[in-house]
Amino acid sequence: MQDLILIISRCVSKRKSVKGECCFYRFHFRGHYLGERIKEIRIYPQSGNENLTKGDDYLLWVRKRRVNNEILEVDLISHKKII
Repeated sequence: MQDLILIISRCVSKRKSVKGECCFYRFHFRGHYLGERIKEIRIYPQSGNENLTKGDDYLLWVRKRRVNNEILEVDLISHKKII
């Protein structure tokens, strides 16, 4: 079983993948995760109906996919906008 990760962060932008098959959201992060340097988080929604807004802060429950070139890639499980 993979562990869930709790993230509090600000949405920087919404992007489409290089192949255009799916979209992902970029979130601000500077630091380390499990000993690896991380400069940004890419969040992939499970379905296409999640709509996160650029510039808003969120509480996010995610599941790790991988770390690639200092980018933490995760799957979105649940989210809540922070007022």
